[in-house]
Amino acid sequence: MFGIEDPLIYLPYLLSMICVIFAAWYGIKYWNKDNNKDETK
Repeated sequence: MFGIEDPLIYLPYLLSMICVIFAAWYGIKYWNKDNNKDETK
């Protein structure tokens, strides 16, 4: 994979890609959610 043989080298790259995908999914899912806690004051 990309000329990198050691799994300890490409594992952080793989985990960072997974984190980016999760952050994008979370952001899209909760993009326009109303926050009603601030309006009750």
